[in-house]
Amino acid sequence: MNIQQIVIVTILIEIIEIMLQYNSTLKGSLYKLYGYYDKSPFLFFASNLGYIWLLFISINYGVFDLAIIFAVILKSIDIFTKMELIKRVFIKKDINYLNEISPIIEAKAPYWMWLIGPITYPYIVYVALS
Repeated sequence: MNIQQIVIVTILIEIIEIMLQYNSTLKGSLYKLYGYYDKSPFLFFASNLGYIWLLFISINYGVFDLAIIFAVILKSIDIFTKMELIKRVFIKKDINYLNEISPIIEAKAPYWMWLIGPITYPYIVYVALS
């Protein structure tokens, strides 16, 4: 595959990831991810297709430069943040924490927020491969 094809596949994978995780509020998105996690932690990780794709690109093409490492670190932080929120909101049900973050996770998320991944990660992949 050439660079343009890899970038297009990256865009498509990011869009599929959005479709798996999208909800109008962060709490709704976390609930959807918790449903995946409740069925199987592997299903939760499988819903993060962009992370798996970045690791595949890095290993398969031998790309270990700063750009791809940065993208993998960003995705890792995203996944672990979601896992921590799921743990505190749905598993442990930490009431004090819920009272603190409730206005944030129940607010409507603007649609452009979901487009950050399909815009950012393909560019990072392009920079890493060129």
